[in-house]
Formats: sequence, C-alpha cells, structure tokens
Amino acid sequence: MILTAGKTNVEDLLGGNVAGKKISKIGVGTSNTAVTPADTALTGAVIKNVSTVNLLPGNILQLSATLDAGDPAMTIREIGLYNDDNILVHRKVIPDRVKTAGVSYVINYKIPVQ
Repeated sequence: MILTAGKTNVEDLLGGNVAGKKISKIGVGTSNTAVTPADTALTGAVIKNVSTVNLLPGNILQLSATLDAGDPAMTIREIGLYNDDNILVHRKVIPDRVKTAGVSYVINYKIPVQ
C-alpha cells in the first residue's frame, strides 16, 4: 500500500516536481500489524540503501538491497520502501522470514507496473 505520507512524494515524482524524491532505501521490521494508510515507520527497522534497480519481464520493477551479516538477527514480518527524505512510502506485511546473525541476505522488492 502506498501510504498517506508517500502519496505526495509519488505524485511529485510522476509530475516532475523537484519535491519528489526517488525511492532509495528498503527497510525491514518486526511488526505484523495490518497496513494502514497512516503508517509512518517500521517496527525495529533495519534500513538499507537500494543497490540495484531492474525492470523485469512483465513490467515488474525490482529494487534490491542487502542485509549484512553484521545486521541483527530478527524475525522479519514487514518490508517497506523509503525515499531520499527517509519517508516510508510503501509498507507490506509478509510471511515470517528469520534473519540469522552472521548471515547476509539479499532483499528483492518487486512492484508490478500496470
């Protein structure tokens, strides 16, 4: 869901307004609370810079980032996209994924563009 705080950012980006900031970070958190438009943060967030952006077949935009081995162990239950101003633009609750200490993980965030 594109969140209330992120809608203006997306509108600015699409309209070419300089106030629109690109999506530059992927965050993961521990809450499985249902998404609401008023969400502004992830719980216990670990936020990483987007390392690659790809357009996949079927008009799917894929953003990728890496959770490093030194990042904390956690049960990941939510994922979100942040812009350059650290505003949470999109949040999604996902099935539990366990991040183990000492292991790195690549996060691929896929968005269908229709």
